[in-house]
Amino acid sequence: MATSMMKQLVMLTGVALTLQTGCATTKPAPQLCQRDADLNVRSAPTPDVWFALLLHGYDKERNVVPRPAVDCSGAPVVWQDPVLDECREAGPPSEPLPPAEKLTEEDLVMVTTQARERLVWVITRRYTNGEGVGPVARVLTTETGFSVEALGTLRALPLRAQLRMEHVAGTEVLVAEGDACTTDASEEQVCRRAVRIMPLRSHRFFGEAVSSKNKACLGAAWFPLSRELSFTLPSGLRRTYELASTVSFKADGITVQEQVQVTDSDPTQPAVAPRLYRRAQDHRELTVQDNVLQGSAPSLWVRMIEQQLLAGAKPLPEQEVLPRTPPSVTKEAAPKTASGAKP
Repeated sequence: MATSMMKQLVMLTGVALTLQTGCATTKPAPQLCQRDADLNVRSAPTPDVWFALLLHGYDKERNVVPRPAVDCSGAPVVWQDPVLDECREAGPPSEPLPPAEKLTEEDLVMVTTQARERLVWVITRRYTNGEGVGPVARVLTTETGFSVEALGTLRALPLRAQLRMEHVAGTEVLVAEGDACTTDASEEQVCRRAVRIMPLRSHRFFGEAVSSKNKACLGAAWFPLSRELSFTLPSGLRRTYELASTVSFKADGITVQEQVQVTDSDPTQPAVAPRLYRRAQDHRELTVQDNVLQGSAPSLWVRMIEQQLLAGAKPLPEQEVLPRTPPSVTKEAAPKTASGAKP
């Protein structure tokens, strides 16, 4: 009897030690950056709180950050889109604008994703095509302040920006949507929306390109929801391509649906309406596989534009966009979207 009780005691002791060991090996999510804050600040953080959290060396008194910008983990705030000599489609064409002297609330995009969790993007530089670049983070509100649980550099359109997380093939991806608005004073302003996708791996957001199955680069993980490009044909006619696309997310992948309409017009007869030349539509599937954002095919838009260039057509410059966020407008004065509806 005593021997049996002794064996049971030894077994229970072993189980307890095993449980203690298992608990000891469970690692909490790493805190890439953290900052203490009192209850008032945690309840209603101001933009400078996020600037100080995500940017190394931020000067709160003057609202400035050392250049070139470095995020709170010590990583440079840089972005590299694919170029034509390494990819089927280069990233969106643009040039960097001179950095602003000070950061303002227009340089902050913040979205609450769930209780005590936010996606925060601080824009440290802007581009001629309306995009901005800067550190992006998933931030948790703790009992003592704020903790950065995931971090990276995001380049996207900050005007009317939306940030969210999606789950694709077992991987979380950051989705950033925003608008770029034309500056052509001769026409009513039109805004075109685009989507940027960044997979999350090991608590870092990756700004990677879309690759084929054999790892050839297909293009940036940047998807215009509408786009327009015109060509001058050898005959002198003007051919215009108009893209309308959607990006949808499912548990097993991402679907990009594209529709392209092509019209011809005669610049010498501006009163004559453009004539429909052709319509085309296609879809492609994206997924996260083997630590790569993989696509089933190149973009329909890219394939059609390549054919037109091979035929000897010369592209015309695309409409310029507002390089910075415009002042607030009323609903009555809001610019039209590419579909013609007010946002």
